Amino acid sequence: MPHPAPTLPTPPPPSTGTAATTVETPAAQRAKQFLATGHDLEAAKEYIHTAAEARGQLQLHYLMEAARASLKGRKPQVAVLLADEVLRLQHDNSGLRGEALWVRAQGLMDQGQTPSAKGNLEELLTVAGTPQDVRAEAMGTLATLYTQEGHDLTALNFLIERDSLLTGDAVTRNHRRIHALLGAQSAARIQNWQGRSGNPLVQEWLAFALISRQNPDPRQRQAAISAWLATHPGHPLIDFSATATRANDTVSLATRNDICALLPSSGPYAPLSAGIAAGLETAAQLQSGPAVRILQSTGNPSYTAVLFERGVKEGCKAFVGPWLPQDINAVAAVRRPADPPVIALGVAHGVRQTGFYTLSLSRDVAARQIATQSYAAGYRHVYVLYPQDSSGAAIQADFLAVWKKLGGAVRGVTTYLPGHTLTRAARQLLSTPPGRRSFIFLIAGVKNASAAVSSIRLINNNVPIFSPALLQGAALPDDAQNLSGIESVDMPWVINATRSWPQAAPLLHTALPNASDAQWRMAAFGLDAYRVAERILRKDSTGSLKGTTGTLHFTAHGQIGRDMAWMEVENGQIVPLPGVPKPGI
Repeated sequence: MPHPAPTLPTPPPPSTGTAATTVETPAAQRAKQFLATGHDLEAAKEYIHTAAEARGQLQLHYLMEAARASLKGRKPQVAVLLADEVLRLQHDNSGLRGEALWVRAQGLMDQGQTPSAKGNLEELLTVAGTPQDVRAEAMGTLATLYTQEGHDLTALNFLIERDSLLTGDAVTRNHRRIHALLGAQSAARIQNWQGRSGNPLVQEWLAFALISRQNPDPRQRQAAISAWLATHPGHPLIDFSATATRANDTVSLATRNDICALLPSSGPYAPLSAGIAAGLETAAQLQSGPAVRILQSTGNPSYTAVLFERGVKEGCKAFVGPWLPQDINAVAAVRRPADPPVIALGVAHGVRQTGFYTLSLSRDVAARQIATQSYAAGYRHVYVLYPQDSSGAAIQADFLAVWKKLGGAVRGVTTYLPGHTLTRAARQLLSTPPGRRSFIFLIAGVKNASAAVSSIRLINNNVPIFSPALLQGAALPDDAQNLSGIESVDMPWVINATRSWPQAAPLLHTALPNASDAQWRMAAFGLDAYRVAERILRKDSTGSLKGTTGTLHFTAHGQIGRDMAWMEVENGQIVPLPGVPKPGI
């Protein structure tokens, strides 16, 4: 499961800093390298080894780093155990205690243990020195949990209290949550809450919510608000007028017919979901189609199902997401045949319903495409070189499953350790010389690709090298000169965003001015998911769609196939190809 439900992506609390002035051990340095290359679980192991050899505050620092890396690597059980150890060993260090409680709460949420997580989050709010952004995220998560339990007034208090901790767009998003929560209550219940809350800001929100319902005309509403403030001196003025119409919108959502995005909104998923959301909203603007509404899931599959059912009642026309398997299963379990169509962004085995589609974000799409298209082009033998990590192992397994099913032969499979020389691995792989109908299937990130290609070319200068999603970001690495001759498949959006949808790129640069490579990729999925949703709503599943993530087409059982674009690197530059290079060329 993903982490708890914040409204903002939030970094972890700052470290205690003990290790900053200490010469790091080789194991700690290796851990940092693993983190930098996305090998989170390997980093966690190195930090655990480093902690075993350290003492005092330095040991606790490395245990915390191991806990964070485990959480990022989707091992919440390990993260909780490590956080527990920090809590046991720390003495009167409130900053360290706050860090451990934060990681522990996220780990428990990932395992569905929301009551325990709630206790950790509430304790975290009592710890002096808890960073403002972490405090705000914890309050947002607690508001979600209390809403799930039916304690809406408590949830409202948390949302209103966190308002002062937020800035910019985060304030607007928080106000939307407040309005949505108030809009779901009856007028009688809001009046009851007025007699139970002693918080002036909460009182003001409650009063303005009632005034908004009683005065749909904006001028009458503003006059009523001014009259209420005149009779209630001492209340701090909130800027209700700019967003008051949203309270009325919430009551009549059933008439809106939005395309609703059901996305995970916390931990490592938060920035990725922000990229998808930006793509959806950009496509809606360019297509002049239905509006996009973001429904933020929390990491609790039962709540994801509740959000889906709520979206159905509120008039969602179609859903993009869920993304994670447990959320997909939860929505599939409550979805009825007459409910709106769902475009899942991940795969959950066994889910097969009319109106339930899958547009997979998984990297196995590139591996499967290379296997299928290279075999169709006439290749019959493959040599596989992949890194010793879980991601590399999964990608090569997907490739080989398709390749063998087609009848292709495997001449060699060799692994390498990321960040190390690949000469020995290349020699081992090519101990049997490749023939004309052979190619190398190389799995490598940008930091290892040049070394891999150079090592292979020292042994054989002619064998084709095919790599899935070589770029992984929006540009080639600085040393791309050594990659000449390598062929790859990737999104047209990543190869050349301005050609795949010229109008979308500048708009998305504005919406995501500091987008990471991963967010830029996710934005492309948002662009395509919106157009797929439009096709489905028009009941048009014929033909193909030239999308930003590839050429899309509907296949059996609701699967949406995706063929990406081929490219070659020549003299450090990307050269688009019409398709897979033929054997012997």
